Amino acid sequence: MNDQDLRPERRAVRLAARRLADETPALTAASADALRAGLAARVDTLRQAALAASHAGVPPLVIAHDSHLPAKTVREWIAAECYVHP
Repeated sequence: MNDQDLRPERRAVRLAARRLADETPALTAASADALRAGLAARVDTLRQAALAASHAGVPPLVIAHDSHLPAKTVREWIAAECYVHP
């Protein structure tokens, strides 16, 4: 299955994960501050995409698969958001 066959929310998760993986080497060549800021921004984009996918009904294990993250991380993000926004 290619990305075009997926729901938009799953494509967004995959794109954010791919961007994080692809851009990390370039970020490591920058200053420490740029590395921290760049990684934080890309991880936040991935987290937001994962949360949007969760809101759209995509199961956490599918989000974990699409993002190449541990399922525990995805569940923690979802739980943290539920705690902040009951």
